[in-house]
Formats: sequence, C-alpha cells, structure tokens
Amino acid sequence: MACIFCEIVSKKASAYTIYENDLVCCFLDKYPINTGHVLVIPKKHYQELTDVDQESLSQVILVSQKVAKALEEILNTDGITIMQNNGKFKDVEHYHMHIIPRFLNDGFSWIEPDVNVIEDEFVHLSSSLERLLSKS
Repeated sequence: MACIFCEIVSKKASAYTIYENDLVCCFLDKYPINTGHVLVIPKKHYQELTDVDQESLSQVILVSQKVAKALEEILNTDGITIMQNNGKFKDVEHYHMHIIPRFLNDGFSWIEPDVNVIEDEFVHLSSSLERLLSKS
C-alpha cells in the first residue's frame, strides 16, 4: 500500500496544500483536531524523526513556525500546539509535524500520568544520556 503523504507530495492524491518548497509540503489535516490543523511533512519519505535528514528536519520546524504565525493571525488563536508522534503512536507511516490552532475550552487536552521518579533514576538516566550524547 502506497504512503498517502507521498501520494499528496506527488499530486496523485488531493489535499488542501497551503505551502511547499523543495523539501517540505504543508496541507490541512483531513481529520483536524481544530479548524486550521496543518501537517508539515518532508517531501522525502521518512518514517521516524530519527530518520529525517538534517536539512529536511530544519525546514520542517522553520516552516512550522511560519504556519503557526499565519494561523495565529488568521484565526485569532489563544495558542498553538506543535507536536509529532513516533513509533506506534503515529497514525501515518511518514514523519509529520502537527500544527494545531488552540482556543480556550476547545476540548483538546494533554493528560499527564502521575509518575514518581526517584533521585537514583534521575542520576542514572542523566549520566547515561550525557555519555551517549557526548559521543555524537
């Protein structure tokens, strides 16, 4: 089965495309959380954030910023949520960024579980991450 986002990029599938350049394509989400919900995708197919080349990834975030500013102006939003999901939590197997206009009492929420982390876990995780990140 072909990737729907790749089909949108190649114009084989229709979408309300609002902006594109050589590296990214932006279009209105077909199943929006709120009016004006936009998806920003790299034109090249990547499944995960960790797979995307640096130039495309830079364009995704820079264009996301442009889109957010435009949505704030046009829709007079109370805020913008910018997010993306990886692994089993994404709904399309093509990396994408969500730009979601937000309004007070819009019904969209973020539920944070009650997680307790002990000091030893912070120490171990921070040192492990620091060690791995310093290698790259």
